[in-house]
Amino acid sequence: MLSGVLLLSVLTVTSLSPSETESRKTSASKDICKTRCACEERENILNINCENKGFTTVSQFQAPPNKISQLFLNGNFLSRLSANEFVNYVNVTSLHLGNNGLQEIRTGAFNGLRFLKRLHLNNNNLEVIKEDTFAGLESLEYLQADYNYISAIEPGAFSKLNKLKVLILNDNLLLSLPPNIFRFVLLTHLDLRGNRLKMLPFAGVLEHIGGIMEIQLEENPWNCTCDLIPLKSWLDTISVFVGDIVCETPFRLHGKDITQLIKQDLCPRRNAGERVHPPSDSHFQGALPPTYHPGIITPTRAPKASRPPKMRYRPTPRITKDKHVFGPIMVYQTRSPVPMLCPSVCVCTSQNPDSGLNINCQERKLHNISELNPKPSYPKKLHLTVKGVLDQLSAFIQIDLQENPWDCTCDIVALKNWMELSSTSVVVNEITCDSPSKHAGRLLRSLRNEAICPEPTLSAPLNPGSTPLSYTLRSHFQS
Repeated sequence: MLSGVLLLSVLTVTSLSPSETESRKTSASKDICKTRCACEERENILNINCENKGFTTVSQFQAPPNKISQLFLNGNFLSRLSANEFVNYVNVTSLHLGNNGLQEIRTGAFNGLRFLKRLHLNNNNLEVIKEDTFAGLESLEYLQADYNYISAIEPGAFSKLNKLKVLILNDNLLLSLPPNIFRFVLLTHLDLRGNRLKMLPFAGVLEHIGGIMEIQLEENPWNCTCDLIPLKSWLDTISVFVGDIVCETPFRLHGKDITQLIKQDLCPRRNAGERVHPPSDSHFQGALPPTYHPGIITPTRAPKASRPPKMRYRPTPRITKDKHVFGPIMVYQTRSPVPMLCPSVCVCTSQNPDSGLNINCQERKLHNISELNPKPSYPKKLHLTVKGVLDQLSAFIQIDLQENPWDCTCDIVALKNWMELSSTSVVVNEITCDSPSKHAGRLLRSLRNEAICPEPTLSAPLNPGSTPLSYTLRSHFQS
């Protein structure tokens, strides 16, 4: 008799189907509106306000059934999203996850959100967008992931988001975009401001966004060489707003707007024996001027632009709107402009409020970085001539020392040693020696200290930062 009871018990447990098991889990979940969050219905849409509630997970709660909802989870502690995290929120159409310290989105995190149209991941700590990050979000139209640390996007990350119209990726760490990333996406608005883009190829990228209505490309370190001709040619064929594309390199074009340049500025003719090959994009193989002839010596100075800049539509403003008001295209920026504070002992300049400050503190008899008061709130370039400064610069995300006439003698050894101890992601671009003649044109990192400074004094303590430096910054100073 006892064995029969045990057998019946086993049969009862194993007879539950997966859907019945999930139903029991759902019924055990607590109504999020009755237990943790404030809910208000407006125009047949339920706004579930769970901001700053201390959530570390939301899977144990559920939204009221049969209610189209917007779920606000900003300012919680959702550092990782596990599989089926939102399986109880099937009717949510707008999900806000900003300011959560979010680092990882695991496969299946968005299962169940088949009606989700808007996803906000701004102001988090995401570093990569994987191919399966947005699995299950086939209805998504609006994706906001600005102010993260995204440096890589896998090629198929957006391939299933066929309804995506607006993609906001400004103020991340993107160096490039993978080929065919937008092949299956009909974007109308794309924001790539404030990344680390140096070029955008036509093949695989620009060719797939022909229907774009607004693309924002400001505040990237554009490398205005032959490789940028595809972007230049593409811009000349469209009439939508793209923002200011300002050259970072080479030095002769630094600060120039690409709309003020002609193709020969980007890809100048060289002397005989130095033929410049056109960009690899076959769509623009005719980019070089038709007057180019090998063997003819021409001036190396780039000609001035022959036409005025092209007029474009007014940009989307960088301001913060009411978080509950969502028009067809919500404002792109999620932070208000930072007030421009300049240290009292320095001279600061800025081309516009969004480009950051150029801070000139040379020959000001500074002994410590802490003497820079008030601390600049949004520094871009800091010019210093003080000894012992490099070991104080611990708060930098990026330092660019290129395009300076470096004297590779004993005085530069301390800088070389400091660079070798720094993270590879901090020091960008290479330092090329300008003098002495035996090292001219060579990379500093390729030289041994003994070759730079063969004198016996090499073993003596050296003061870091004895050479005038120009730093390109993308961070605040440490408090």
